[in-house]
Amino acid sequence: MGKCENFYGKYEKFTESCFEKLGQFISKHPKLIMSICIIANLLCLIGFVNISTEDDVEILYTPSESQAYQDRTFLQDLYPDPTTANFESYQLLTFGRYVDVLILSKNKGNIMSQQYVDEINHVDRFIQDSILLYETDGSTLKYSDLCALGPTGCHILGGVVLGTAFQNQFVLNNLTYPFFNSESISPLFGKTQSQNGYMTFTIGVKLRYYLRQNTSKSESWEKSFLNQISNLKTNITDIAYSNSNSLGTELNKATTNDIKYFSLTFTLMMTYACLASASSWLKCNNVANRMNLGFAGVITPILGIGSALGFVSGIGVKFTSIVGVMPFLIIGIGIDDMFLLMSGMAEALHTTDIKEKMEIMLKSSGISITITSFTDLLAFGIGATSAFVSIRNFCIYTGVAVIFCYINQLFFLSPAICLNEKRTLAGRHYMLCCLKLEAENDKKQKNPCMSGKIPTERIDVESFLEKYPKTIAIKILSLLAGKISICILFLAYIAASIYGAVHLKQGLLLYNLVSESSYFHTYSTWDNDYFTTEPVIAMCIKDVQTYSLETTQSRISSIINRAKLDQGIDGSFEINWLNAYKQSPMYDNTSEVNFVNGVQTFLTNSPRFSNDIIFDSTKTKILSSKFYVKSLNIKSTEDQGSLMKRLREISDNAHPSCIFYTPAFIFFEQFVQILPSTLQTVGIALAVMLVVTFLFMPKPLVVCIVALTLVSIIIGIFGFMYYWDLTLSSITMIHLVMSVGFSVDFSVHICHAFLVSRCETDMIGKALDKAGGPVFNAALSSLLGIFMLAFSESYIFQSFGKVMFLVIFFGLLHAAFFLPLLLHGVLSCGNSKNKVDPDTSLEDNKDYNVSVRDRRNNSESYEFFTLDNSKCKSEDSKDKAESNESSEDSKDKAESEQSLEDKKNNVESNESLNDSKDKAESNKALEDKKK
Repeated sequence: MGKCENFYGKYEKFTESCFEKLGQFISKHPKLIMSICIIANLLCLIGFVNISTEDDVEILYTPSESQAYQDRTFLQDLYPDPTTANFESYQLLTFGRYVDVLILSKNKGNIMSQQYVDEINHVDRFIQDSILLYETDGSTLKYSDLCALGPTGCHILGGVVLGTAFQNQFVLNNLTYPFFNSESISPLFGKTQSQNGYMTFTIGVKLRYYLRQNTSKSESWEKSFLNQISNLKTNITDIAYSNSNSLGTELNKATTNDIKYFSLTFTLMMTYACLASASSWLKCNNVANRMNLGFAGVITPILGIGSALGFVSGIGVKFTSIVGVMPFLIIGIGIDDMFLLMSGMAEALHTTDIKEKMEIMLKSSGISITITSFTDLLAFGIGATSAFVSIRNFCIYTGVAVIFCYINQLFFLSPAICLNEKRTLAGRHYMLCCLKLEAENDKKQKNPCMSGKIPTERIDVESFLEKYPKTIAIKILSLLAGKISICILFLAYIAASIYGAVHLKQGLLLYNLVSESSYFHTYSTWDNDYFTTEPVIAMCIKDVQTYSLETTQSRISSIINRAKLDQGIDGSFEINWLNAYKQSPMYDNTSEVNFVNGVQTFLTNSPRFSNDIIFDSTKTKILSSKFYVKSLNIKSTEDQGSLMKRLREISDNAHPSCIFYTPAFIFFEQFVQILPSTLQTVGIALAVMLVVTFLFMPKPLVVCIVALTLVSIIIGIFGFMYYWDLTLSSITMIHLVMSVGFSVDFSVHICHAFLVSRCETDMIGKALDKAGGPVFNAALSSLLGIFMLAFSESYIFQSFGKVMFLVIFFGLLHAAFFLPLLLHGVLSCGNSKNKVDPDTSLEDNKDYNVSVRDRRNNSESYEFFTLDNSKCKSEDSKDKAESNESSEDSKDKAESEQSLEDKKNNVESNESLNDSKDKAESNKALEDKKK
């Protein structure tokens, strides 16, 4: 372990040396470096000329290259577009082009009467005759000009409802259910009740008007439908509507509308940063005030956001609606880094050398912001490998933004801090930099707004937002009642988190993606609440078979029957061309050629099956064919995913080779893959974060503590998502991935502060004094930023805000209360055996001869990261030596019975050292007698 520590010690010194040299360079050329940084950011904006967007929900929120995608590609290569002739809706390999209308009674009462039938017919006539597409040549196109062509004309899903025979039986309450003339009608009616095989009650009907897919005019007619459907007036019914592009269009619109909250967030963050970075308003120190750095601290991530958007767009990565939450994230990261750098500069107030100030700041804080940026970058880098395009693109944009934000912290904000320190040392006003103020005189102050003094200690530059939060935390942690309360709160938190995580649901309700004021939200809510979900599922024979053989027919029937026995499949429904052919007079199985010839003749009389059979070029073999079953009403996403998996198990063990497919399987894939994908991605990110933590703090116990903290925070996020009505989906998975990077930031800062302060008498107080300010302000500024998302109408923004609140709030609770209590207990156990006797003389501790310069070089080395607390004594001795060399004019205070910490601050002169030696000799003689 010694060799390992020696290696890491050298590595740490090398890293510190690099940051020191960077600090030296920045101190010499701050204006030039800032100018180059700004120009580089502006050049990246050129990439905006190549920006392109992706709003296809299927592409964004379903896993790419999934089994359903592969099955669809196979079928599309074999089967032609069915909408051009003999079309049946279940033959589609995609959802197709369509417009939907839901017609419900206003009072949600029974519609089985003539007046409702008349209103349904009125809606149908309006859609078919009054929705017009106006061509550039002045002509107009109606639905009948672009409709999908079935065996008897335009195919409308629910068209049976418009038939005279059906309506007569419907009004007479004599309608068979769930089948009418062998056609399934259960998916067409809302909130249906039946008795003895007859419908007795329903509140509404669904009609879907399919369009041909071989012309772009169909898409144009869909748009005309949306523009003109508002002209439809109804008396006793309400309608909801959508088209095949509604989800993507409305999702993009909702996200675009909420971009306005970015400007409000920017304003709030700017205000908070300025308040938090300003010195105490009561002191009116216009020299020490750092408000101007608050402006620079917010501008820094803004530059990074613009550069990242331009650069990533320039290399061809498509912008997606979910990338719109990235600015809220990056501003939070940037503000966090700003507070760390400013805290590092506060450690250098004892010197007036700008070069030394920059060295100290970047030596301490440079490593901290490197850790946080590196961990965030790794988290998003891992997320960029996701099978979900939305997650992949988001992580690419955000990861690049993290890089640019980090670069800007070093080469924009750091030079700004350097210039601010030069202004401070010159005694100039923080706003009117050209105005040099005279030294502050407390007794003769006439104009507080034009006075100030050069700061010499941390308290001179800290604002109330930096002082009071950490003071409150220290007070709570110092009380026994506070410690007991924290332990009880932690146990309750863990219990609630585990319960919520166990009951967390999977899946994404698509209507949640759009604004509640959107027409599509109304349509989707009605569809989900009132109508059933019963997709027709194709069973496709993949390769050439000898269909004339009884064994082949028996095997096919066996596959279909096994599927119909599944708990999620309707056993009474089946569409089977082979059975229909066998019952026809054209059936001939004397040979395969005769069988195929008979099939072709059969199709002329039963054209509805013509899109289900593919012949070879010679028309003597059947290359592939499809059969159909139908699911029961399955609303649960878990049930939908499970059904797909069970059918695939049947097909995997079937002979002949086959596949089960329906367009809905594309979306069912996310229900199957989201949980393992999330656990895998989060698990890998967690492991990588721990490796990074070990690289910077190579102590197993520290890594274990950080690991426990991360696991606790992640379990809390999973659990409280359940209480907040969030589900595990491709959208929330993004937030969970980034939570790993964010959670480790606060933990690392606190662990580092405790290790540095573990030899102090007041360990908790000293540790939180070092890291508490940046941690509290970073958390509070981020919470303030995401507060604006509470007013968003977009599910993407709302879910992001909720999960980010959980991440930051739980991260802050762990960093401010749970983790300090744990670290204090662990480190105190070691320190109790290695405390330095306050009465021990300086002469007894030979380590006091260590020079101040050596102590400073070693204070940040990896010796601090060892948990061997026996080194505390030598560190205390070094502190005493530093006190001896730091001053020559102090009074005789070494004789008093003070604590070790008081001695470090008060033993300042050679005269007091001589006096203390005299007393030490007496103490030593007494100790020798005792021994």
